[in-house]
Amino acid sequence: MKKTLLTALVLAASSGTMYAQQARLSIFEEFSGENCGPCAAYNPALWSLISANPSNVILVKYQSPIPSAGPIYNAYRTVTNARLSYYSVPFAPYGRLNGVQVGDGNITRLTQSNLTQAAAVAAPFAITASHQWIANGDSVSVTVNLSAQSGYAPAGANLRLRAALIEHLEYATAPGTNGEREFHNVVREMYPNAAGTQLANAWTTGQTQTLVLKGRVPSYVNKAASGDTRVVVWVQNETDKAVPQTAVSAYVAPSVDAAASLRLPSSLVCTTTRATINPIVALENTGTSPLTSATIYYKRAGSAWQTYNWTGTLAAAGTTNVALPAMTVAPGVTTLIDSVAQPNGMRDMNTANDRNSFVVTAYDATPQALPIITGFETGGTMPPFWSLYDANGNLRSWTISGNATSTQAHNRSRYMLLHNNFDFPAGETNYILLPTDNAPSGPKFLNFYVAHAQYQTSNDALDVVYSTDCGTTWTPVWQRAGATLATGVWGTTAFRPTQNQWQGHSVSLAAVPVGAMLAFRAISDYGNNVYIDDVEVATAPLAARTPDDVKTLTLTPNPANMQAALTFELLRSQAVAVSVVDELGRTVLTPPAGQFGVGSQQVTINTASLAPGLYTVLLRTADGSLAKRLSVIR
Repeated sequence: MKKTLLTALVLAASSGTMYAQQARLSIFEEFSGENCGPCAAYNPALWSLISANPSNVILVKYQSPIPSAGPIYNAYRTVTNARLSYYSVPFAPYGRLNGVQVGDGNITRLTQSNLTQAAAVAAPFAITASHQWIANGDSVSVTVNLSAQSGYAPAGANLRLRAALIEHLEYATAPGTNGEREFHNVVREMYPNAAGTQLANAWTTGQTQTLVLKGRVPSYVNKAASGDTRVVVWVQNETDKAVPQTAVSAYVAPSVDAAASLRLPSSLVCTTTRATINPIVALENTGTSPLTSATIYYKRAGSAWQTYNWTGTLAAAGTTNVALPAMTVAPGVTTLIDSVAQPNGMRDMNTANDRNSFVVTAYDATPQALPIITGFETGGTMPPFWSLYDANGNLRSWTISGNATSTQAHNRSRYMLLHNNFDFPAGETNYILLPTDNAPSGPKFLNFYVAHAQYQTSNDALDVVYSTDCGTTWTPVWQRAGATLATGVWGTTAFRPTQNQWQGHSVSLAAVPVGAMLAFRAISDYGNNVYIDDVEVATAPLAARTPDDVKTLTLTPNPANMQAALTFELLRSQAVAVSVVDELGRTVLTPPAGQFGVGSQQVTINTASLAPGLYTVLLRTADGSLAKRLSVIR
C-alpha cells in the first residue's frame, strides 16, 4: 500500500557559519507535450543548449496536454495543471528562465547569451539539496539548506521554496504521437505540493534555514541510474515569479533493486505446427547491495503467471542471463511478459523497472498453392498464413487499417495494411510475411497496390525482400523510397489515400529461391504513411484492367530507337504511373509521371538504354491499367 503524502518541515534560523559564496544556478521551466509536433522539432536544440551549460542552468520539464493529453501527462496531472495555471501557459513548447518569459515564451528564444547574463547575476542565497529514499522506496526525504549570502528583502516580496522530483524518461517507442522517445528532467511530483513552502520575506546576511520535506514517490518513477531521479529546489517570489537561486540534489541509487528484460535468440521462428522457444531473462542488479536471490515471473499474454526462483551472487550494476524453461507458441504473434520481484527476499525499492514484454512471431511455413491472393477483407484480422512481423518487438508494426464502412482501401474496399511512418521514429523497420508458395521453378510475380505521400522530403522506404534462413538475413528484389515510392503529393499531415493515389506494381520473383520466405519490408524515416492492398503472388504480372477514364492511348514511334511518346487522354485529374516491363516481367524503366489534369497528356519514354527487343508499356491509374507493346530497334 502506498503511503499518503507526508510533509514535515524542520525550521532552524540562526546566524551561524556562512556558506562559501555560491554562484547562481538558473532554472528553465519548459512546458512540452508528447503529442506536440513543434516540441519534438525544437526540444533537441534546447537540450543541447542546456546540457552545454551544466553549471549555469538546470532544466525542469512539465509534460502538458497541449495540443492533447498524452500518457506521461495522464499519469499524474496535478502538478502540471498547477504550473500551467501559475504561468498562464499559452502554448507548447513554452518556457521561462528563472520565472521570467524570454521573448514570446517559445523555447527557441532562449540563447546562450540569456544563460550567460543570468549566471553573472549575484545570487542572494546559497542552497544545498540532498534526498534519500525511505520505507520501501515509495517515499522520499529531501533536506534543503539555505543561507543568505547578502541581505535580501525585495519590495512586496512573497517568497516560497519549491521542490520537484525529476526523472529522465526514455522509451523504445514514442509514447505520444510526435515521435519523441526521450524526455529530460520530467517533473513527477512536487513537495509538499506545487504551491511550495512559505519562507521569510526578508533575509539578513548569514541568516540560515533548514527544511526537511517528505512525500510520496509515484510507483512509476524509475529510481535506477537510467532514471537519473533527482530533486530540484528553487526560491521563487510570488509577486513577480522571479527565481533568485536554484539547487539540485545528486542521484541516489536504491539499496535493493532488480530489473529484468525478456528476450529470445530471435523474435521470429518458423514452424508448420507449434514452435518451441527458449526465453532468456537478462537479470540486472540496479541497486547498491549485492543481489543473491530474486523471483522471476513470466507468461504468455492472457495466461497465468509462472515463476522461476533465481539464486546466486550478482554485484551492483552486474547482469546475468537466466534461461527459463522452454515454452511453446502457436503460429501467429505471441506477447511474452516478464517481471521480477522479491530481490534478496525483500520488497523491491524500485518497481518501475520490474516488468517488460517481448513479441515473438511464429511464421507458419506450410506451403500454399498459387495464386496467393488477398485484399485483407477478413474483418480486420490477417488472412491465414499471413503475418505482421514486429522486428524489434516494440509493439509498433504494420496494422490493418479500415472498418466495415470504410472505402479508402484500393478499389474502394474496406481494409488495407498501414505502416504508420507519420508517428513511427526513423529507422523503425517491420515486415509483412507472405505465405510460402509451393510452386516449382518458373515465372512468378508479386502484384500489389501501394499508396504513399512524403512528409516534405522524407525518405520512407518499401522493399520486397526474401529470406532463406527464417529472417536472419534478407535479400531485396525490389526497392522504392522517398519520391520514387510516393503516389501522392507531399504534405505535413498524416496521409490517407484517395482512389487516384493507389499505384499498382508487378515484381518478378525469378531470383527468389523455391520455398523462401517472401516479405514486404517498411523502413520509416519519420515521414508519412505507407499503405498496401490487393496483394497477389501469381504466374503472370498485374493484369491489365481498362480504366474508364483513360482514352486514346497511343505509342509513337513504334518501333522506337532513342525514344517514344506515350500519349493518352484523361477524363478526370488523377495520378498516373508508367512502367516498361521486359519479356521476363522485370520493370526496366519507370519514366517520370505523376499527377495529370484533364485532357490530352504525354509521357516521354527514353529507350536509348534498352536492349533491342519487345517490351510492354503499362499505364496505371487507381482503377486499372492499359498496356501497349513496344518494339525497340537499333
